[in-house]
Amino acid sequence: MIIKVPDTASPAAIAQSRADASMSRRDFAVLSAKQGWITEAEAMEWAGGNGIPAIAASAIGTLPEDDQFEMRMSVLTRTKVWRTDTLVRMLMAVKKVTDAQMDAHFGI
Repeated sequence: MIIKVPDTASPAAIAQSRADASMSRRDFAVLSAKQGWITEAEAMEWAGGNGIPAIAASAIGTLPEDDQFEMRMSVLTRTKVWRTDTLVRMLMAVKKVTDAQMDAHFGI
């Protein structure tokens, strides 16, 4: 889903656009590989639900132990990746991706 927000949009409108923006796990895996965030092999495994990219596994490892299994299952089984997903925020922090850059990837 591509949502265009005017440059003069209010912070609330931008937040809502981010909450509404998503792409398929496959598309996000391809984007992640093209951006160099993960390898092509990791993208193929992740898109098929057969593996978690190393960067995501590392980020998940920073969560409390009781939350790690559920997050791994979420990463493997979700069909969509939302702009506001915890995984996206973790990736942004690790790779130093700005809100504006990630918004552009999600078509905001």
